[in-house]
Amino acid sequence: MRNPVFCIVFLGMVTLATAAVTLDVYESDGVTLFDHRNIRVGTELKLIVSSDSNDLWSGGLFLNKENRDLGYLYGNGYDPNTRDWADCHYSNAGSEPYVCAWEDSLIQGFDLFTSLEEDAEPGDWFMVNYVALAPGEPNVGFYDYAASWYDPNAFVFLHQVPRTDFNTDGIVNLLDYSLLAFCWLQEDCTDPEGCLRADMDGDAAVDVNDLFLFADSWLWGADVNPSPSGPQPDPNLIYSIVDANGLAEITMAIGESVTVYVDMDSPEPDNGVWAFEIEVDISDPNLGFIDNTAYDPNDPPGEGTARILAGPNRWEIFDGWGPGYFQQEGISLTGVSASGAFDDGHLASFVYTCQGTGDVVLNLAYQDSIGTSGEPLYPIVENLVIHQYDPFESESMMMSSTSMDTMSTVEQTVPEMSPEEMVQFLEDIWNTESDLQNTMDAKEWKEFIKSVERSY
Repeated sequence: MRNPVFCIVFLGMVTLATAAVTLDVYESDGVTLFDHRNIRVGTELKLIVSSDSNDLWSGGLFLNKENRDLGYLYGNGYDPNTRDWADCHYSNAGSEPYVCAWEDSLIQGFDLFTSLEEDAEPGDWFMVNYVALAPGEPNVGFYDYAASWYDPNAFVFLHQVPRTDFNTDGIVNLLDYSLLAFCWLQEDCTDPEGCLRADMDGDAAVDVNDLFLFADSWLWGADVNPSPSGPQPDPNLIYSIVDANGLAEITMAIGESVTVYVDMDSPEPDNGVWAFEIEVDISDPNLGFIDNTAYDPNDPPGEGTARILAGPNRWEIFDGWGPGYFQQEGISLTGVSASGAFDDGHLASFVYTCQGTGDVVLNLAYQDSIGTSGEPLYPIVENLVIHQYDPFESESMMMSSTSMDTMSTVEQTVPEMSPEEMVQFLEDIWNTESDLQNTMDAKEWKEFIKSVERSY
């Protein structure tokens, strides 16, 4: 058996070595060649098999394994008597061509046969429709049965994004939200491309139903989203990372925690911030960590501290916090306005905890901000510097500077305690210190007292 010729194409033309047979991918009109772009869920394409020869030929177009969940191949003109999809073959395929659907637990698609009369002519032979069902990267296998019945000779690779990725850039983010907001409450979306594709449920209006659909895939693909580039930062828009006192440089000891704020200052609010997605990272994750879990207002203080504070009129359905995309020890924060620009001041807050000595910078590693006009904004960024120290090392240095004579004098002033007095002292501590009772078991404390008695 001859080995199949294997090649990979990206939605272009496939040529099979066994015959002059080609596969071309077209838009749903069947006329416009596909342009290699990302496609939204629901997009339909046409796969057309052509040849410049009149050879007898058989082959197929199939989706297999996990690809079947991402797309679907379908035909037209089904004849229940012959089980032939009559509208899936052209006259150039001969007097009696045949297209047969096949679907089982492994594959789904169509077998394609030119006429057994061997009267095929050069030109378009077969056409099969494809529809994108879910986001992902499926591929359609193109088979030439003269080479192999089991292995495709070529693949058509597709890159599918959610319907909410209106600009098909591979991520559902603030740019898509700005398109949705621009068309909000429009009621004349009769054209499939009308309302900038924001009418996702097909009811000719951009309303709360579309908003819920949009929220379901909010930040899809964000883990591969690059940092913005292009225009220089706007000097009239500043993002700063500060403590509660507005300081951009602080000192703290190991074990201490501090609430940190991301603040905004926009002196000229003509095109104020309408939505933002920001990430704060730690310059050295070995020296500290960020609590990137959500604050729970119903259980203060709770375990989470990450909060979105931007206002007024924030659309809480889009509030977002969690591990950073670039650095998991960092934090990602997202906020969207229901109407108008956010006020200056706190956009978000979280808690940072010191774990080691040295200098740490909390820096804005990524930001994506949209103004009220729908345009991307590029703020100036001011980071937070933290000087971290070990309080025990400091105390040790102070102790070493105290003269031995002074230490001796202090020791002489401390009265000695008898074993009974020491035991009574420890028992009094247990009875009066509730914090101690909450942190240590009573049995453990009694064992400790006995060990003190034995040491005398």
